[in-house]
Order: sequence, then structure tokens, then C-alpha cells
Amino acid sequence: MNIAIYQPRASYYVGGGEVVTLEQAHFLTLHGHSVTLVTTKAPFIKESEYFKKFRIKNKNIKIIYINVPEYYKWIYSILPGTNWYRWHLESLCIGQLALRYFLSCGFDVVAVHNVLDIISIPGKQKSVMHLHGYPPHADSIHEACLALPNRLIADSEYIKRQWQSMVKLNRCVVATNGVRSDCFVPNSTALKQYDILYVGRLIAIKGVDYLIKAVAKLRKQWPDIRVAIVGIGPEKGSLEKLTKKLRLSRWVKFIGYVDSNDLLSFYNAARIAVFPSYDREGILTTMLEAASCGLPIITTTACSMHEFLHNRKTGLLVQPRNSSALSRAILEMHHNKKLWCRLGAVARKEIVAGWDWDIKIKAVEKIYEKALFSN
Repeated sequence: MNIAIYQPRASYYVGGGEVVTLEQAHFLTLHGHSVTLVTTKAPFIKESEYFKKFRIKNKNIKIIYINVPEYYKWIYSILPGTNWYRWHLESLCIGQLALRYFLSCGFDVVAVHNVLDIISIPGKQKSVMHLHGYPPHADSIHEACLALPNRLIADSEYIKRQWQSMVKLNRCVVATNGVRSDCFVPNSTALKQYDILYVGRLIAIKGVDYLIKAVAKLRKQWPDIRVAIVGIGPEKGSLEKLTKKLRLSRWVKFIGYVDSNDLLSFYNAARIAVFPSYDREGILTTMLEAASCGLPIITTTACSMHEFLHNRKTGLLVQPRNSSALSRAILEMHHNKKLWCRLGAVARKEIVAGWDWDIKIKAVEKIYEKALFSN
């Protein structure tokens, strides 16, 4: 198939939806499809290191840039990744420019990764929309946009249900995301520098504040606990203040942004991975990466996480927004090496058997084909 992927944020923002987009582009190309990635470019848009490396490693993927004019610079001064309003502004304004491009050429299928991005796709063009999350509220604009693609793909059953509770969904199927199990591999000889590792954006719904409060409860029984928080985001300042207030600065380290190529060393330098998200999340890419590295995982019963992680089989599930439950699970894992070794080993096997991108992309291919031949 001749596939276009329209993802205006892929060039400058690194979030789950952007990483998944680029991984899909890579693996669709490996499976013999012609892929064109359409994204944004401007002097005031700083290209991410992640995207730079993607370009270098994927020279067989054609990249088309929508040149963003100076008068839209104000959009990019708004901090991205905090709410849907920022994404919608970009979709509406840049979408007019992208539409000109898509009117001038034809593809078998065009994939979009944000609801309002569909306005850039001509009506006669076969299209697919990926749903990576959902907004706090949906309105008639969302519903109208969701009716336009030939197929909708939710990346978890939870995401599909949440959308269905707000609007009518037609032609929606679930295709979960994957991970490169040949890249994220366990290293049994690596020095364990951290007891607990969190990897992800520092935004409220990730629940990192509950992790910090859980560590404060653990300090009495685990005085030398070492915690690494990898990631950036608007909550960093308040999380650092909370850490200082609880007198944990010596034990909780904020690492900041870590390049994807260096993440492997962090996963293998940790004993336990913790992902305390509590709202509006799909199946976390970072959770899959940690599992692929054979790390025992603690996450919550909220959102989509249980669609991969099964309690006491591939990790431990706890109640969301509950630092006490989180601290008990961490302590149990700490005291029971046999448990965390078993959980990590089983999680790795689950990833290799069914969650590798080379497997997951086949489901995406089939949905694109159905969109292509749909009426």
C-alpha cells in the first residue's frame, strides 16, 4: 500500500502518540509498504532529537514538511502535552495548510493520530484515525470528526469504551501498540543503581506524586532506597517541591529527558519499574519497554494497563491514587526476590510472544486494507 501518515507533532514532540506513530511508520516500511510522513517545520519549531535520529535511520521513509508561517508562531509558544486544547489549535490552523498538500496528491490510505487532524484529509481519500487517548469531554465537533474516517483504531479496549461513553463510534476496532523486543532486552550483568524507576512525562495523570508519597512511607523500613524519575513535563517543579518537602531529595533523583537510545541502560539499571497513572491512559509504551527488559512492574488498575499486565502474573496491580497501596506493593516486591524475578521473566516472555511491533503491525496493516477497500 501507498500510505501517508499525517502527524504534525511528530517532528518536535516526544509523547506516546508520537513514538507510536514513528514506530508504525518504520514497521509498515519493513513490511513492504510505501510510507510518507507528513509533519511540521518552521524556524521557531525545534526538531526533537528523537525525530532527528528517526530521519537518519529511516531514509526510505519520505518526509513531507508543512511549512508553518510566522503568524502561527503563537501556537507553538503554548506548552504542548498538557491538554487537548493546544493540539486542537494546531490541528485547526495547520490543518488548512496540510489540506492543500493532500488535495494535490493521492494515497491508498492516510492515517491521522489526533481527532481534529482529520479535517486535513479530503473527503474522497480513504483514511484511518488512531485514538491514543480521549479528552475530558467530547462535543459535536469530536463526533463529526470521528464519523469521517473509513476506520477508527483505538489502542486499547479502555480507550474505545471511554470514547463510546461520550459519542457514537462507527467502524472502531482495537489494535494495541507494541515494543521492539530485540532492542529492549534484559542485561543480567548490569549494575543495579536504582531500586525504583519511573519513565514518562511529568504530568498530573501519571500519578508521580503518589509514587513520591509512597517512597516517603517506605523510608522507615527501607532507609537506603534509591529512586530515579526519568522524564520532563509541566509538573516537574511541583514534584521537586514535594520531594524536598518530604525530605527525599537525597533518595529521589530527577534525571530529566533521556534519549530513547539511552533508556535501555536505565531499565537495566533498575530493580522495579513503577507506573502509577490514574486517568486517560492507553497501554503505556514505557511499561512495555520495561517489561521487555524483564523488569518487574507495579502499576494501577486504572486505564488500560491491565490489558497487558495481569496481577501477580506479569506484575502487581494496585489501586490508583493510593500511595499506601503503592508502598505496600513496592515493599512486597523488595522483600520477595523470587517474586520479582518470576514476574519480570514472565513479562519478558509475554512481550516476545505477542507484543513485539513486528507482530502488532500486522493488525494495523489489515485494518488499513479494510479501509482501502471499504465503500
